[in-house]
Amino acid sequence: MDWIESIRSYIRVVDEGSFSAAARRLNTSSSAVSKRIHWLEERVGVQLLKRTTRSISLTEAGALFYERSCVQMEQWQSVIDETRSVNQTPAGILKIGATLAVGSKFIVRYLDDFLRQYPDIKVQLTTTVSGQLPELSLDLFISRELEQMNSLSFKATALFEHRAEFFASPSYIANHGAPKTAAELEQHNILVWGERLEKDLLLSSGQRVTLSGNFVTTNPEALFYGAKAGMGVLVASRMMIKDMLDKQELIQVLPEITADQTTVYAYYPNLDYEHTRTRLFIDYLKKRLSVHDR
Repeated sequence: MDWIESIRSYIRVVDEGSFSAAARRLNTSSSAVSKRIHWLEERVGVQLLKRTTRSISLTEAGALFYERSCVQMEQWQSVIDETRSVNQTPAGILKIGATLAVGSKFIVRYLDDFLRQYPDIKVQLTTTVSGQLPELSLDLFISRELEQMNSLSFKATALFEHRAEFFASPSYIANHGAPKTAAELEQHNILVWGERLEKDLLLSSGQRVTLSGNFVTTNPEALFYGAKAGMGVLVASRMMIKDMLDKQELIQVLPEITADQTTVYAYYPNLDYEHTRTRLFIDYLKKRLSVHDR
């Protein structure tokens, strides 16, 4: 009996909730799946599943074995994918993490073209709230600099410079005019990212301003929609709203002033070997950013 085949069958039984459903997914018989699980339990030396005529459930040992097996099988598949990539088309699952704004408004802009170039690579995108540390199982995490990520466990490469700029819709400018100076910003309704209705900003000119408005949110889609609808002046990086600028749904105001300058990095695990798909995506992003967005 084969260890990998038996473990894969065990994981499928747990996921599907029955031997018959697992057998259908594995394109085999229920008796074959049952024999594999029985062989596995004999080799491990403990009962993994509690069986009744109507259902199955995990023993405590079975739950631990399932959790660890899923991780190990995933790692084993990654080894296979990496080995195949040496002489064949790069393949496997690329697990990308990012903050909600970066994930929904930046990364997705480039995914379709990347996946067309590498059809055997699949992408799993996970978003986090600002400041939240990523899962350790990720292949790549894109974020502003995180002090906790600057360790021997991770490598970092700079992707682009984030600068907050000021934008408004044509309808807002028609109804309220455009601010002509930094001081005039305080007289306008500012759409604020965060959890407070006021935001203190140190501008590139050295001036500090306190901006406020009637709408605050941590949802980037809601914030950008509000700006497009003419609700107020948006403070954002142009990298996040490039599509809206291209369509002239938003117009930059006070172009000589920026704020909140920082670098956005791609963090990835410091492994003995670097996943081909991770390197390909980082190189692809840098090339696209240098050609189209700078």
